[in-house]
Amino acid sequence: MSADSTPHTSDRERLADTVHVLHGPGGNPARKEVAYAAYVAFIVVGLYGFPLLRALVIAGDRGGMAEALRSPWLALVGLVAVAAVAAMAREAGRVRGPIVAPVPWVDHVVASSVDRWAALRPWFGYSVFAVLVGGGMAGLLAGASLWGAGVAPTWVAAPALLAGLVVGLVVGAAWLLGQSRQSPPLPATSRENRTSSASDGPVSRSAFARSRVWRQEVRRLGLHDLRTQSARSGRMVGGVQAGDLRAVRLEAARPVTRARASRLRHRGPVLTLVARDVLGLRRAPGAAVVGLALSAAAAWALGSTLSSGSVPPLVAFVAALVSHVGFAGLSEGLRLEADTMGTPALFGSPPVRAAATHLLVPGGLHLTLTTVAGTIAGVVAGASVGTVLPWLVMTTLVLAGGNLLSAYRGRPPTSRFNAVPSAQGVLLWFAMPLILDTLLVGGMVWGATQWPTSGLLVIGSWVAAALMLYAGLNRVQSESLSHRDV
Repeated sequence: MSADSTPHTSDRERLADTVHVLHGPGGNPARKEVAYAAYVAFIVVGLYGFPLLRALVIAGDRGGMAEALRSPWLALVGLVAVAAVAAMAREAGRVRGPIVAPVPWVDHVVASSVDRWAALRPWFGYSVFAVLVGGGMAGLLAGASLWGAGVAPTWVAAPALLAGLVVGLVVGAAWLLGQSRQSPPLPATSRENRTSSASDGPVSRSAFARSRVWRQEVRRLGLHDLRTQSARSGRMVGGVQAGDLRAVRLEAARPVTRARASRLRHRGPVLTLVARDVLGLRRAPGAAVVGLALSAAAAWALGSTLSSGSVPPLVAFVAALVSHVGFAGLSEGLRLEADTMGTPALFGSPPVRAAATHLLVPGGLHLTLTTVAGTIAGVVAGASVGTVLPWLVMTTLVLAGGNLLSAYRGRPPTSRFNAVPSAQGVLLWFAMPLILDTLLVGGMVWGATQWPTSGLLVIGSWVAAALMLYAGLNRVQSESLSHRDV
């Protein structure tokens, strides 16, 4: 055995002994849990995702979709989408990166003389496996659905699977960069750098050049950052399981550094809350920019869908989902009001009136962007303003109700036999407002393209929008009453 490989072999043996002491001869059960989760996700996607997506593709213009698949613009749209997802993954890595080892492991193993890459490789492997499985299943689902609907040939599933794996790899790399670039670079005399140069070999023309890049990024992670992310991740998971989304948002929020010198002045019970929401968006410009950009992009997609029956209905549902996220990004004041539910009112406004007032800023911005961008998209595609505008206005009403339900969601449901909510129940409880908005807005837009002259559809859509807004305000009232002393 050469002298260069001795430290690497020693680290591997020491880590194997540590894992054996902690988990026994069976090793760390985390890999089996990750594999089982991927197995269950594959079954769920095959049983429910494929038939649903195939049905949505069949319901659209399959000839138009086949032409779009051969268009060079599809590659440009795909690259923009991948870049946006990678940017979000890097931003997420600053809060919760792909390497989140337990705090005792960080304190006793990572902080020792063991090579940092060897100590953190299992957790990095779990995260990379997760993003690769997610990307691969998404690509395979899209390719299989297009093939099942007769839009694309059979062989398209293989390139779609490969593209999904590549996207997953890009997302994993951006996710790691978001975590590693928070830490200062290691000095050249550090233990990790010496081990890297001794065990990795030459960089040029190496078959493991990419692996060496991964290792360098992992070795950049500092102990303080690893401890911080591990503790934060535990608190976020605990907050989700307990239904305390305020605690999750406080853990994920960045420190406020902008507009600190601005002061809120009294302008009456309504205008003061409006000014407070505007100030909140100024102090969190990233959320405001993301919310505006997503709302504008979703509005353009909705306007294009309303103006042409050749656009697949899937576009309307995806645009509805994106529009909900954009509206949520502008609703910081509404979430703050919901988080302080049960405390004395800041300006004496009743809970329902305060919640409705906090809808003015996000609702006004979303309505303006949606009507302007969506109408322009519809007119460019050849539709009239009267054909597009009423439906765009209804989307803002539906999304306002959905975001009220999202902000004032309360606690996750429990059963009489189990006081701890199940993971499936928590997931459904968390996603229900998003699901409702996606189905209602996407269904309304798709129905408008299929039955443009149906008066019953128009009446039903307005009633659904009003019911969503009423349900949201009613939820505010019920949550307010639940905080009162009996």
